[in-house]
Amino acid sequence: MRFFGDYHIHTRRSDGRQNEEQVITAALEQGLKEIALTDHGPLAAGIGVKNPEVYLELKERVENLHPLYPDLTILVGAEANIRDLDGTLDIPPEVLSQLDIVIAGLHPYTLPTSVQDGMGIFVQNSLRHLGKAQREKAINANTKATIEAIYNHPQLDILSHPGLFFSVDMEEVARACVKEGVLFEINCGHEHPDVSDIIIAEREGVSFIVNSDAHFTDTVGDLRYGSEIIAQLEIDSERIANALDGGGHTRWAKKHNAFTF
Repeated sequence: MRFFGDYHIHTRRSDGRQNEEQVITAALEQGLKEIALTDHGPLAAGIGVKNPEVYLELKERVENLHPLYPDLTILVGAEANIRDLDGTLDIPPEVLSQLDIVIAGLHPYTLPTSVQDGMGIFVQNSLRHLGKAQREKAINANTKATIEAIYNHPQLDILSHPGLFFSVDMEEVARACVKEGVLFEINCGHEHPDVSDIIIAEREGVSFIVNSDAHFTDTVGDLRYGSEIIAQLEIDSERIANALDGGGHTRWAKKHNAFTF
């Protein structure tokens, strides 16, 4: 399968090892028509941007770059971190509303909104290896946090790498994505989710998006993992938001729908 764009890419502003010009060059070499720069939110230790204003500064930078690259649409988004059982994100709404694309997911070492939430999600996940009961508690907490993020943020476009680092009830998460029109990511950087979870998500009726989660120039636009699974499972291209024949983000991004932020 060929793809229109790659919508999950990190730069040096978070934990990427590339600047925006290097990303652009790599994307053009891959024949992409669109990319989104989506650095981590600020409250994940060691990987996040220094503050939310970084996204707005990047938007200004990208505006200046656009005339230099007429064959590529360059978008600015974010990969926000889910902080608590209510699905709170670590980027304020007034910044989210100015982004082209919003991605969110659970990540380790994220600053929770309270000690209780820290115990309920992040500490509980460290206990999941101590037996079935602890694992079930972790899955329940992760699922609740993920679903609440989906339900409470109408501007959310993409759920990043569902279940990575934090196991979830995949059926419940997939149903929430369908209900709220959130794209279920097939993440090629982490080769996640695996085939069995993608089968579950497809059965629940999600729409997928295949992204690289690139942190280095040589993985920008490397979407082979997703392409191989789509072919293996014979998933209809109409279910893949960034399939080449599906067009760009104006076809699916919430920014282009009638949401009030």
